[in-house]
Amino acid sequence: MRGGSLAYATGMANAPVTTLMPYNSASASKFFASCAGSIFDISNPGAVGAAAVSGLNNSAVVEFTQFTNSGASWLIAVNGVDAAQLFNGSTWTTSPAITGLSGGNLAYVWPFKNRIYGVQANSLSYWYLGLNSIGGAATQVDMSGIFKFGGYIISGTSWAISSTSGLYEVLTLLTSEGEVAIYDGLSPADTSWSLKGLYKISKPLGRRSILRAGGDLAIMTEDGIVPMSAVMSLDQIALQNKAITAPIAPAWRQAVIDRTGISGWQLLTWPLESMAIVNLPKATASDNIQYISNARTGAWARYVGWDANCFGVYNNKLYYGSSNGRVLQGETGGQDDGANYTMTVFPSYSSLRAPGIRKFVKMLRARIQSAFGITPQLTVKTDFDTTKPPQPTASVAAPTGAIWDTTMWDGGVWPPAISDQSQWVAAEGFGTVISPVMQLTLSSSTTPDVRLTATEVLYENCNPIG
Repeated sequence: MRGGSLAYATGMANAPVTTLMPYNSASASKFFASCAGSIFDISNPGAVGAAAVSGLNNSAVVEFTQFTNSGASWLIAVNGVDAAQLFNGSTWTTSPAITGLSGGNLAYVWPFKNRIYGVQANSLSYWYLGLNSIGGAATQVDMSGIFKFGGYIISGTSWAISSTSGLYEVLTLLTSEGEVAIYDGLSPADTSWSLKGLYKISKPLGRRSILRAGGDLAIMTEDGIVPMSAVMSLDQIALQNKAITAPIAPAWRQAVIDRTGISGWQLLTWPLESMAIVNLPKATASDNIQYISNARTGAWARYVGWDANCFGVYNNKLYYGSSNGRVLQGETGGQDDGANYTMTVFPSYSSLRAPGIRKFVKMLRARIQSAFGITPQLTVKTDFDTTKPPQPTASVAAPTGAIWDTTMWDGGVWPPAISDQSQWVAAEGFGTVISPVMQLTLSSSTTPDVRLTATEVLYENCNPIG
Protein backbone atom coordinates (compact mmCIF):
# COMPACT_ATOMS: atom_id res chain seq x y z
CA MET A 1 0.00 0.00 0.00
CA ARG A 2 1.34 3.43 -0.88
CA GLY A 3 1.96 6.13 1.69
CA GLY A 4 -0.03 9.33 1.99
CA SER A 5 1.04 12.93 1.51
CA LEU A 6 1.73 15.89 3.79
CA ALA A 7 2.07 19.61 3.12
CA TYR A 8 5.76 20.55 2.89
CA ALA A 9 6.08 24.10 1.49
CA THR A 10 3.31 26.70 1.54
CA GLY A 11 2.85 30.41 1.00
CA MET A 12 3.39 30.65 -2.73
CA ALA A 13 0.82 32.17 -5.09
CA ASN A 14 -2.51 30.34 -5.38
CA ALA A 15 -1.47 28.90 -8.73
CA PRO A 16 -0.05 25.62 -10.06
CA VAL A 17 3.49 24.70 -9.07
CA THR A 18 4.88 23.57 -12.44
CA THR A 19 8.53 22.71 -11.72
CA LEU A 20 10.54 21.34 -8.80
CA MET A 21 14.30 21.85 -9.08
CA PRO A 22 16.80 20.09 -6.78
CA TYR A 23 20.33 21.50 -6.62
CA ASN A 24 23.34 19.64 -5.23
CA SER A 25 26.97 20.66 -4.97
CA ALA A 26 29.91 19.48 -2.91
CA SER A 27 29.03 21.93 -0.14
CA ALA A 28 25.30 22.58 -0.34
CA SER A 29 21.93 21.30 -1.45
CA LYS A 30 18.91 23.43 -2.31
CA PHE A 31 15.37 22.87 -3.49
CA PHE A 32 13.38 25.32 -5.63
CA ALA A 33 9.82 25.53 -6.93
CA SER A 34 8.53 27.48 -9.93
CA CYS A 35 5.08 29.00 -9.46
CA ALA A 36 3.25 31.88 -11.18
CA GLY A 37 6.34 33.46 -12.76
CA SER A 38 8.49 33.19 -9.63
CA ILE A 39 11.08 30.81 -8.23
CA PHE A 40 10.88 30.04 -4.50
CA ASP A 41 13.45 28.48 -2.19
CA ILE A 42 11.73 25.48 -0.58
CA SER A 43 14.82 23.87 0.92
CA ASN A 44 13.19 24.01 4.35
CA PRO A 45 9.62 22.96 5.17
CA GLY A 46 6.95 25.49 6.09
CA ALA A 47 5.88 28.85 4.71
CA VAL A 48 8.24 30.21 2.09
CA GLY A 49 9.55 33.75 2.20
CA ALA A 50 9.85 36.18 -0.67
CA ALA A 51 10.53 34.76 -4.10
CA ALA A 52 14.18 34.20 -4.98
CA VAL A 53 13.35 35.14 -8.59
CA SER A 54 10.26 37.04 -9.73
CA GLY A 55 8.90 38.75 -12.83
CA LEU A 56 9.17 35.73 -15.14
CA ASN A 57 6.52 34.92 -17.70
CA ASN A 58 3.83 33.19 -15.63
CA SER A 59 2.53 31.04 -18.50
CA ALA A 60 5.91 29.56 -19.49
CA VAL A 61 7.07 26.31 -17.89
CA VAL A 62 10.56 26.31 -16.42
CA GLU A 63 13.00 23.57 -17.47
CA PHE A 64 16.39 23.15 -15.83
CA THR A 65 19.71 21.36 -15.70
CA GLN A 66 22.80 21.40 -13.50
CA PHE A 67 26.28 22.08 -14.82
CA THR A 68 29.64 22.35 -13.08
CA ASN A 69 32.68 24.27 -14.29
CA SER A 70 35.73 25.73 -12.59
CA GLY A 71 33.65 28.62 -11.24
CA ALA A 72 30.84 26.81 -9.45
CA SER A 73 28.10 24.23 -9.70
CA TRP A 74 25.27 25.96 -11.57
CA LEU A 75 21.55 25.39 -11.73
CA ILE A 76 20.37 26.74 -15.09
CA ALA A 77 16.63 27.44 -15.47
CA VAL A 78 15.01 28.46 -18.78
CA ASN A 79 11.45 28.92 -20.01
CA GLY A 80 11.74 29.94 -23.68
CA VAL A 81 10.68 33.54 -22.99
CA ASP A 82 12.90 35.08 -20.31
CA ALA A 83 16.66 35.15 -20.06
CA ALA A 84 18.25 32.08 -18.48
CA GLN A 85 18.30 32.18 -14.68
CA LEU A 86 21.52 30.97 -13.02
CA PHE A 87 21.98 29.79 -9.44
CA ASN A 88 25.56 29.40 -8.20
CA GLY A 89 24.90 27.88 -4.78
CA SER A 90 24.09 31.12 -3.01
CA THR A 91 22.39 33.61 -5.36
CA TRP A 92 20.35 33.75 -8.55
CA THR A 93 21.60 35.85 -11.45
CA THR A 94 21.22 36.34 -15.20
CA SER A 95 24.93 36.93 -15.72
CA PRO A 96 26.75 35.79 -17.75
CA ALA A 97 23.91 36.03 -20.26
CA ILE A 98 23.54 33.78 -23.25
CA THR A 99 23.96 35.98 -26.32
CA GLY A 100 23.64 35.62 -30.07
CA LEU A 101 20.26 33.88 -30.00
CA SER A 102 17.80 34.67 -32.76
CA GLY A 103 14.16 33.69 -32.53
CA GLY A 104 13.74 33.66 -28.75
CA ASN A 105 15.44 32.47 -25.59
CA LEU A 106 16.16 28.85 -24.79
CA ALA A 107 13.28 26.64 -23.64
CA TYR A 108 15.25 23.50 -22.76
CA VAL A 109 18.92 22.95 -21.86
CA TRP A 110 21.18 19.99 -21.17
CA PRO A 111 24.93 19.27 -20.81
CA PHE A 112 27.05 17.28 -23.26
CA LYS A 113 30.83 16.88 -23.12
CA ASN A 114 31.48 19.99 -21.02
CA ARG A 115 29.16 22.24 -23.00
CA ILE A 116 25.61 23.50 -22.53
CA TYR A 117 23.20 22.75 -25.37
CA GLY A 118 19.71 24.17 -25.74
CA VAL A 119 16.66 24.52 -27.97
CA GLN A 120 14.08 27.24 -28.44
CA ALA A 121 10.31 26.98 -28.17
CA ASN A 122 9.47 26.23 -31.82
CA SER A 123 12.60 25.65 -33.84
CA LEU A 124 14.45 22.90 -35.68
CA SER A 125 17.75 24.45 -34.61
CA TYR A 126 19.76 23.78 -31.49
CA TRP A 127 22.41 25.98 -29.90
CA TYR A 128 25.59 25.29 -27.93
CA LEU A 129 27.90 27.37 -25.77
CA GLY A 130 31.66 27.47 -25.43
CA LEU A 131 33.61 24.85 -23.56
CA ASN A 132 32.79 24.92 -19.82
CA SER A 133 30.71 28.09 -20.32
CA ILE A 134 27.31 28.90 -18.84
CA GLY A 135 26.89 32.09 -20.84
CA GLY A 136 28.37 34.02 -23.71
CA ALA A 137 27.88 33.62 -27.43
CA ALA A 138 25.78 30.66 -28.54
CA THR A 139 26.32 28.90 -31.86
CA GLN A 140 23.35 27.75 -33.94
CA VAL A 141 23.04 24.40 -35.71
CA ASP A 142 20.14 24.20 -38.17
CA MET A 143 18.63 20.70 -38.37
CA SER A 144 15.85 21.47 -40.85
CA GLY A 145 17.71 19.57 -43.57
CA ILE A 146 18.07 16.49 -41.35
CA PHE A 147 14.65 16.04 -39.82
CA LYS A 148 12.16 15.06 -42.52
CA PHE A 149 8.85 15.35 -40.70
CA GLY A 150 9.09 18.95 -39.53
CA GLY A 151 7.90 20.03 -36.11
CA TYR A 152 10.53 21.30 -33.69
CA ILE A 153 13.23 19.94 -31.40
CA ILE A 154 11.73 19.51 -27.95
CA SER A 155 14.65 18.11 -25.97
CA GLY A 156 18.03 16.46 -26.03
CA THR A 157 20.40 14.54 -23.82
CA SER A 158 23.61 12.57 -23.83
CA TRP A 159 23.70 8.80 -24.09
CA ALA A 160 26.50 6.28 -23.65
CA ILE A 161 26.48 3.59 -26.35
CA SER A 162 28.32 0.32 -25.98
CA SER A 163 30.30 -0.89 -29.00
CA THR A 164 33.03 -3.39 -29.77
CA SER A 165 35.58 -0.65 -29.06
CA GLY A 166 34.00 0.26 -25.72
CA LEU A 167 31.63 2.96 -24.52
CA TYR A 168 31.27 6.27 -26.29
CA GLU A 169 28.99 9.20 -25.55
CA VAL A 170 26.64 10.59 -28.20
CA LEU A 171 24.30 13.58 -28.45
CA THR A 172 20.63 12.63 -28.81
CA LEU A 173 18.04 15.04 -30.24
CA LEU A 174 14.27 14.45 -30.11
CA THR A 175 11.62 16.26 -32.17
CA SER A 176 7.93 16.86 -31.58
CA GLU A 177 7.13 14.55 -34.52
CA GLY A 178 9.05 11.61 -33.11
CA GLU A 179 12.35 11.79 -34.98
CA VAL A 180 15.51 10.93 -33.06
CA ALA A 181 18.98 11.93 -34.28
CA ILE A 182 22.25 10.69 -32.77
CA TYR A 183 25.54 12.55 -33.26
CA ASP A 184 29.07 11.60 -32.28
CA GLY A 185 32.04 13.88 -31.72
CA LEU A 186 33.36 16.48 -29.29
CA SER A 187 31.06 19.24 -30.56
CA PRO A 188 29.47 20.43 -33.83
CA ALA A 189 32.65 22.48 -34.39
CA ASP A 190 34.71 19.29 -34.40
CA THR A 191 35.72 17.93 -37.81
CA SER A 192 34.81 14.42 -36.66
CA TRP A 193 31.24 15.45 -35.74
CA SER A 194 28.93 13.10 -37.62
CA LEU A 195 25.37 11.81 -37.75
CA LYS A 196 25.32 8.22 -36.48
CA GLY A 197 21.62 7.50 -36.89
CA LEU A 198 18.19 8.95 -37.62
CA TYR A 199 15.17 7.05 -36.31
CA LYS A 200 11.38 7.43 -36.24
CA ILE A 201 9.22 6.74 -33.21
CA SER A 202 5.75 7.79 -32.12
CA LYS A 203 5.28 11.40 -31.04
CA PRO A 204 6.82 12.14 -27.62
CA LEU A 205 4.64 13.50 -24.83
CA GLY A 206 6.32 16.83 -24.15
CA ARG A 207 9.76 18.03 -23.13
CA ARG A 208 9.85 15.91 -19.96
CA SER A 209 9.50 12.68 -21.88
CA ILE A 210 13.15 11.61 -22.08
CA LEU A 211 14.96 10.00 -19.18
CA ARG A 212 18.38 8.46 -18.72
CA ALA A 213 17.83 5.09 -17.05
CA GLY A 214 20.94 3.07 -16.32
CA GLY A 215 22.73 2.44 -19.58
CA ASP A 216 19.69 3.22 -21.71
CA LEU A 217 17.33 6.06 -22.56
CA ALA A 218 13.60 5.84 -21.93
CA ILE A 219 11.40 7.95 -24.21
CA MET A 220 7.74 8.53 -23.32
CA THR A 221 5.60 8.49 -26.48
CA GLU A 222 1.99 8.16 -27.55
CA ASP A 223 2.60 4.42 -28.01
CA GLY A 224 4.22 3.98 -24.61
CA ILE A 225 7.65 4.29 -23.02
CA VAL A 226 10.23 2.86 -25.40
CA PRO A 227 13.94 2.13 -24.74
CA MET A 228 16.37 3.85 -27.08
CA SER A 229 18.30 0.62 -27.49
CA ALA A 230 15.22 -0.88 -29.17
CA VAL A 231 14.61 2.25 -31.27
CA MET A 232 17.90 1.61 -33.07
CA SER A 233 16.81 -1.82 -34.30
CA LEU A 234 13.01 -1.76 -34.67
CA ASP A 235 10.50 0.31 -36.63
CA GLN A 236 7.75 2.39 -35.04
CA ILE A 237 5.10 -0.37 -35.10
CA ALA A 238 7.37 -3.13 -33.76
CA LEU A 239 8.49 -0.86 -30.93
CA GLN A 240 5.06 -1.14 -29.30
CA ASN A 241 5.81 -4.74 -28.33
CA LYS A 242 9.08 -3.66 -26.68
CA ALA A 243 7.57 -0.74 -24.78
CA ILE A 244 8.11 -0.69 -21.03
CA THR A 245 4.40 0.10 -20.79
CA ALA A 246 3.30 -2.94 -22.84
CA PRO A 247 1.58 -4.56 -19.80
CA ILE A 248 -0.73 -1.53 -19.51
CA ALA A 249 -1.05 -0.78 -23.24
CA PRO A 250 -4.87 -0.30 -23.30
CA ALA A 251 -4.81 2.04 -20.29
CA TRP A 252 -1.86 3.96 -21.75
CA ARG A 253 -3.61 4.42 -25.09
CA GLN A 254 -6.79 5.67 -23.43
CA ALA A 255 -4.83 8.06 -21.20
CA VAL A 256 -3.14 9.56 -24.27
CA ILE A 257 -6.45 9.90 -26.14
CA ASP A 258 -8.16 11.55 -23.18
CA ARG A 259 -5.33 14.09 -22.88
CA THR A 260 -4.69 14.99 -26.50
CA GLY A 261 -3.24 18.48 -26.72
CA ILE A 262 -2.80 18.83 -22.93
CA SER A 263 0.70 19.51 -21.63
CA GLY A 264 2.07 18.34 -18.31
CA TRP A 265 3.37 14.81 -18.91
CA GLN A 266 6.43 13.97 -16.84
CA LEU A 267 8.62 10.88 -16.58
CA LEU A 268 11.04 10.48 -13.68
CA THR A 269 12.48 7.92 -11.28
CA TRP A 270 12.81 7.75 -7.51
CA PRO A 271 15.93 5.56 -7.18
CA LEU A 272 15.70 5.03 -3.42
CA GLU A 273 12.35 3.25 -3.80
CA SER A 274 13.10 1.77 -7.26
CA MET A 275 10.04 3.63 -8.52
CA ALA A 276 9.31 5.04 -11.96
CA ILE A 277 6.62 7.75 -12.03
CA VAL A 278 4.55 8.94 -14.98
CA ASN A 279 2.58 12.05 -14.09
CA LEU A 280 -0.48 12.42 -16.32
CA PRO A 281 -1.62 15.96 -17.15
CA LYS A 282 -5.00 17.03 -15.85
CA ALA A 283 -7.90 16.47 -18.24
CA THR A 284 -10.15 18.04 -15.58
CA ALA A 285 -9.51 19.86 -12.32
CA SER A 286 -10.09 16.66 -10.35
CA ASP A 287 -8.04 14.43 -12.65
CA ASN A 288 -5.25 13.39 -10.29
CA ILE A 289 -3.62 10.25 -11.69
CA GLN A 290 -0.09 8.87 -11.85
CA TYR A 291 1.10 5.60 -13.35
CA ILE A 292 3.69 3.98 -11.10
CA SER A 293 6.09 1.19 -12.01
CA ASN A 294 8.33 -0.99 -9.89
CA ALA A 295 11.63 -0.35 -11.67
CA ARG A 296 12.96 -3.76 -10.61
CA THR A 297 10.05 -5.95 -11.70
CA GLY A 298 8.28 -3.81 -14.31
CA ALA A 299 4.94 -4.20 -12.47
CA TRP A 300 2.53 -1.26 -12.80
CA ALA A 301 -0.02 0.39 -10.52
CA ARG A 302 -2.12 3.54 -10.59
CA TYR A 303 -2.06 6.28 -7.97
CA VAL A 304 -5.10 8.52 -7.54
CA GLY A 305 -5.68 11.36 -5.11
CA TRP A 306 -2.45 13.34 -5.47
CA ASP A 307 -3.08 16.80 -6.98
CA ALA A 308 0.30 16.77 -8.74
CA ASN A 309 1.41 19.03 -11.59
CA CYS A 310 5.06 18.01 -11.30
CA PHE A 311 7.34 15.78 -9.25
CA GLY A 312 10.84 16.11 -7.86
CA VAL A 313 13.23 14.10 -5.68
CA TYR A 314 15.22 15.97 -3.04
CA ASN A 315 17.43 14.38 -0.38
CA ASN A 316 16.02 10.98 -1.36
CA LYS A 317 12.43 12.07 -0.64
CA LEU A 318 9.59 12.43 -3.12
CA TYR A 319 7.72 15.73 -3.56
CA TYR A 320 5.05 17.07 -5.87
CA GLY A 321 3.71 20.52 -6.73
CA SER A 322 -0.02 21.09 -6.33
CA SER A 323 -2.52 23.27 -8.19
CA ASN A 324 -2.89 25.74 -5.32
CA GLY A 325 0.69 26.87 -4.81
CA ARG A 326 1.90 24.21 -2.39
CA VAL A 327 4.53 21.49 -2.42
CA LEU A 328 3.68 18.23 -0.70
CA GLN A 329 5.82 15.30 0.32
CA GLY A 330 4.58 12.02 -1.08
CA GLU A 331 4.73 8.51 0.35
CA THR A 332 4.55 9.68 3.96
CA GLY A 333 1.85 9.31 6.60
CA GLY A 334 -1.43 7.45 6.24
CA GLN A 335 -3.63 10.26 4.87
CA ASP A 336 -3.62 12.36 1.70
CA ASP A 337 -3.26 15.93 2.92
CA GLY A 338 -5.64 15.15 5.79
CA ALA A 339 -8.07 12.98 3.81
CA ASN A 340 -8.47 9.22 3.91
CA TYR A 341 -7.59 7.20 0.84
CA THR A 342 -8.30 3.68 -0.35
CA MET A 343 -6.08 0.96 -1.76
CA THR A 344 -7.76 -1.32 -4.31
CA VAL A 345 -6.23 -4.56 -5.56
CA PHE A 346 -8.29 -5.85 -8.49
CA PRO A 347 -6.56 -8.96 -9.92
CA SER A 348 -6.95 -10.28 -13.43
CA TYR A 349 -9.88 -12.63 -13.90
CA SER A 350 -9.14 -16.33 -13.48
CA SER A 351 -10.99 -19.51 -14.41
CA LEU A 352 -9.36 -21.22 -11.37
CA ARG A 353 -8.00 -23.95 -13.65
CA ALA A 354 -11.53 -24.93 -14.67
CA PRO A 355 -12.32 -23.04 -17.88
CA GLY A 356 -15.97 -22.98 -18.92
CA ILE A 357 -17.23 -24.24 -15.57
CA ARG A 358 -19.27 -21.96 -13.32
CA LYS A 359 -18.13 -21.52 -9.73
CA PHE A 360 -19.92 -20.65 -6.53
CA VAL A 361 -17.50 -18.64 -4.39
CA LYS A 362 -18.34 -18.73 -0.69
CA MET A 363 -15.43 -17.22 1.24
CA LEU A 364 -12.19 -15.30 0.70
CA ARG A 365 -9.05 -14.88 2.74
CA ALA A 366 -6.48 -12.20 1.92
CA ARG A 367 -3.03 -13.08 3.20
CA ILE A 368 -2.06 -9.69 4.62
CA GLN A 369 0.77 -8.58 6.85
CA SER A 370 0.67 -5.26 8.67
CA ALA A 371 2.24 -3.50 11.65
CA PHE A 372 -1.20 -2.66 13.05
CA GLY A 373 -4.75 -3.95 12.97
CA ILE A 374 -6.65 -3.36 9.75
CA THR A 375 -10.06 -4.28 8.37
CA PRO A 376 -9.88 -4.90 4.62
CA GLN A 377 -12.98 -5.31 2.48
CA LEU A 378 -13.09 -8.41 0.25
CA THR A 379 -15.46 -8.60 -2.72
CA VAL A 380 -15.98 -11.25 -5.39
CA LYS A 381 -16.29 -9.93 -8.95
CA THR A 382 -17.36 -12.31 -11.71
CA ASP A 383 -17.38 -12.65 -15.49
CA PHE A 384 -15.21 -9.63 -16.36
CA ASP A 385 -17.22 -7.05 -14.48
CA THR A 386 -14.71 -4.22 -13.95
CA THR A 387 -16.91 -2.03 -11.75
CA LYS A 388 -14.94 -1.08 -8.65
CA PRO A 389 -16.78 -1.81 -5.39
CA PRO A 390 -17.62 1.14 -3.09
CA GLN A 391 -14.74 2.00 -0.79
CA PRO A 392 -14.89 0.62 2.75
CA THR A 393 -14.88 2.57 5.98
CA ALA A 394 -11.49 3.59 7.30
CA SER A 395 -9.23 1.46 9.44
CA VAL A 396 -7.73 3.69 12.11
CA ALA A 397 -4.14 2.62 12.58
CA ALA A 398 -3.15 2.47 16.22
CA PRO A 399 0.36 1.08 16.53
CA THR A 400 1.36 0.18 20.06
CA GLY A 401 4.75 0.19 21.72
CA ALA A 402 7.59 2.52 22.62
CA ILE A 403 8.11 5.76 20.72
CA TRP A 404 11.67 6.83 19.99
CA ASP A 405 12.83 9.95 21.88
CA THR A 406 9.67 9.84 24.03
CA THR A 407 9.53 6.54 25.94
CA MET A 408 12.01 5.84 28.74
CA TRP A 409 14.86 3.55 27.76
CA ASP A 410 14.68 0.11 29.40
CA GLY A 411 11.08 0.88 30.33
CA GLY A 412 9.11 0.80 27.10
CA VAL A 413 8.46 -2.16 24.82
CA TRP A 414 9.24 -1.86 21.14
CA PRO A 415 6.22 -2.07 18.83
CA PRO A 416 5.67 -5.47 17.26
CA ALA A 417 6.99 -6.31 13.85
CA ILE A 418 4.51 -6.82 11.07
CA SER A 419 2.12 -9.64 11.84
CA ASP A 420 -0.39 -11.75 9.98
CA GLN A 421 -3.79 -10.08 9.62
CA SER A 422 -5.43 -12.83 7.57
CA GLN A 423 -8.90 -14.18 8.24
CA TRP A 424 -11.67 -15.83 6.28
CA VAL A 425 -14.66 -13.62 5.43
CA ALA A 426 -17.94 -14.39 3.72
CA ALA A 427 -17.90 -13.16 0.13
CA GLU A 428 -20.25 -14.79 -2.35
CA GLY A 429 -20.05 -14.77 -6.13
CA PHE A 430 -21.29 -16.89 -9.01
CA GLY A 431 -19.57 -17.00 -12.41
CA THR A 432 -17.25 -18.73 -14.86
CA VAL A 433 -14.28 -16.50 -14.11
CA ILE A 434 -13.71 -14.66 -10.85
CA SER A 435 -11.57 -11.90 -9.36
CA PRO A 436 -11.16 -11.46 -5.59
CA VAL A 437 -10.97 -7.71 -4.96
CA MET A 438 -9.29 -6.46 -1.80
CA GLN A 439 -9.77 -2.86 -0.60
CA LEU A 440 -8.45 -1.00 2.41
CA THR A 441 -9.18 2.56 3.52
CA LEU A 442 -6.67 3.99 5.95
CA SER A 443 -6.75 6.85 8.44
CA SER A 444 -3.41 7.22 10.17
CA SER A 445 -0.50 9.54 10.82
CA THR A 446 1.78 6.54 10.36
CA THR A 447 3.08 5.59 6.92
CA PRO A 448 1.45 2.23 6.20
CA ASP A 449 3.32 -1.03 5.88
CA VAL A 450 0.59 -3.27 4.48
CA ARG A 451 1.55 -6.24 2.33
CA LEU A 452 -0.78 -8.50 0.36
CA THR A 453 1.01 -11.75 -0.45
CA ALA A 454 -1.81 -14.00 -1.64
CA THR A 455 -5.58 -14.41 -1.78
CA GLU A 456 -7.29 -17.73 -1.03
CA VAL A 457 -10.70 -18.61 -2.48
CA LEU A 458 -13.16 -21.15 -1.08
CA TYR A 459 -15.56 -22.23 -3.83
CA GLU A 460 -17.26 -25.20 -5.43
CA ASN A 461 -17.79 -26.01 -9.08
CA CYS A 462 -21.39 -26.04 -10.23
CA ASN A 463 -23.12 -28.67 -12.33
CA PRO A 464 -24.36 -27.66 -15.79
CA ILE A 465 -28.04 -26.76 -15.97
CA GLY A 466 -30.30 -28.55 -18.48
